Amino acid sequence: MPRRKLNAEKIVGGTLNRRAAIDKTAIDTETRRVSILISTETPIRRTDWWSGEKYDEVLLHGEENIDLTRAGSAKLRWMHGSGRYGELPIGRLENVRLENRELRADAVFSTVNPDADMLWRMVEEGTLTEISVGGVKREVRITERDGDVPLVEVTRWEFQEASLVDIGADPSASIGRKQQEGETMDKIEELKRQLAALRKGGADAEAIERKMDEITRAIEAIGGDLAAFKKENADLKRRDEIKSLASKHGDILTEEELQRFLDYENKSADDLARYLLDRQSAKDVSPGHMQGVQVGDDSKKEEIMRAATDALIIRSGVKLDNPHDGSREFMAANLSDIMRAVTGYDGYSRDEMIKRAMSTSDFPVLLGNVANRVLSAAYEEAEGTFDIWTASTELPDFKTRTEASRGRLAGRLRKLTEYGETKKKESKENSESWRLYSYGDEVTLSREMIINDDLGAFTDLVQDFARMAKRTANGLVYDLLQKKGEFASYKMADGKPIFDAAHNNVAASGAQPSIDTLTQGRIKMRRQKDAAGTALNINPRYIIAAPENETLVRQLLTSEAAMGQDNPGVVNPFRGALDIVVDAELDADPWYLAASRRTIKVGYLAGTGRRPIVAEKERNLRYVTYECVFDFGLFAEDFRGLYKNAGA
Repeated sequence: MPRRKLNAEKIVGGTLNRRAAIDKTAIDTETRRVSILISTETPIRRTDWWSGEKYDEVLLHGEENIDLTRAGSAKLRWMHGSGRYGELPIGRLENVRLENRELRADAVFSTVNPDADMLWRMVEEGTLTEISVGGVKREVRITERDGDVPLVEVTRWEFQEASLVDIGADPSASIGRKQQEGETMDKIEELKRQLAALRKGGADAEAIERKMDEITRAIEAIGGDLAAFKKENADLKRRDEIKSLASKHGDILTEEELQRFLDYENKSADDLARYLLDRQSAKDVSPGHMQGVQVGDDSKKEEIMRAATDALIIRSGVKLDNPHDGSREFMAANLSDIMRAVTGYDGYSRDEMIKRAMSTSDFPVLLGNVANRVLSAAYEEAEGTFDIWTASTELPDFKTRTEASRGRLAGRLRKLTEYGETKKKESKENSESWRLYSYGDEVTLSREMIINDDLGAFTDLVQDFARMAKRTANGLVYDLLQKKGEFASYKMADGKPIFDAAHNNVAASGAQPSIDTLTQGRIKMRRQKDAAGTALNINPRYIIAAPENETLVRQLLTSEAAMGQDNPGVVNPFRGALDIVVDAELDADPWYLAASRRTIKVGYLAGTGRRPIVAEKERNLRYVTYECVFDFGLFAEDFRGLYKNAGA
């Protein structure tokens, strides 16, 4: 049987797990400090849980390979945070460094965590001698080798932490461990075959869950990629659910259609159920049963859909510049009238008409289009100030990404002699990690709402969601600025909060906005330096304040004479110099200065128009549920463009 090829996308994002050793000669009992070897480039034999094939993994240890962004705040843990002693860190890592293509550090055991005391004594006596690296694979390179297993080189990986462990260090250094690992691998393969047999035989969910737990424990025992197994199992479950549903509708679904649902990982059994409902409805409603808009009369149906959509949008209070010409005919129509026009039903049974409308996609799609337009308009009109002074971008997915300042050169240019050669200017990478998150809720249009012609209740909910989305984005930005809520422990790549004395971007003592305090803030921003120590001369563009300081700030920025001076001839140097941003999300006293760029960046999912969206989630004969989703993320790009005064 030919060997199945490895898939790099399945490997990337997986957790790192490999062993190295404690240096027994470098134990300092007084300070509870010990030198540790965290990881090396020793090849490790792995198993790809997706293909079942084995491969050799090499963790490359060049400066260009390892992301040490989190090294400054890295912790020492027990068994990567698992078990009785894994709830809290047992120490910290200092002096994380690369030496001769090996990752090393100094582990300092905690003096306040009682669990750390026992583990430290076991290190002293030589019982515990092994260290395991924790991190995430970001980029890999796969090389197929004749007569041997493939070579997988991890060319980019993120270091996160190191853990004290109780199992063997280097797999190549212990025959017993290699034998044990091989036996466990064989056991895992047998357990996976048993799991497949249980699924095929239609075993109950509890039996399948017990077998999965057994496999999980075996994978953990050898440090295998548990995340990959869970992802594989979730996909198998998805495929089983699709096959089970398809087996009941063989008269509707072709083999080609079934295979399409199986092949796409984002297709679920719920998606297939909606597809089958549409197909069954189209089969039941023949052209002979339809009047007005006939099946196959796509152009006429499209015009009716557009006209009815524009009419409902206008009725919801949204202005349209160029509404469809036919929208006037639907301005006074109720939902039942629109439903009749869309379905072409000319009978007298309201229940039959609703059944047809709810079992095909046309009417729910029409309402979804209305909801999206209403949502977009309400979002734009909602109050919020964050987008005045923050930068924004669009991201293609929800993966954690590293925003690196690679390419942002520092210092000054080198003077060239007449025949001098230019030198390659290397840029230092200072990176921040962030990702998008989804925020959302559901709104439902029920059969009762249609009968009662209660479209207003539906659109009101949609508008409420839009305003909540804007408030959510606005609140998150100011929470990050103030280190509140989910950002209470926020640290930048250097392990420090945004505003810190080491960043030279916070006033030594709090005071109200004045010419003197604004001057101090401006000086600090202009004196900021890049990585090479060159002055950046950053000029503040915005002053960000709470409503309590709004009057004072507006006076400062509009007065022709300097406030508080006996001589009215003294010019106000800040007149018109800053744009004011006032937001009630801010605490009363503190105020901030921000540059025009590289302060806080927000992100939206590409294709959403940087707004919330509405998508159909569930449909049956009683209701249609729409999911309102807002995909948003943010991070602090650079502390140099921000300044804080705690106020008074």
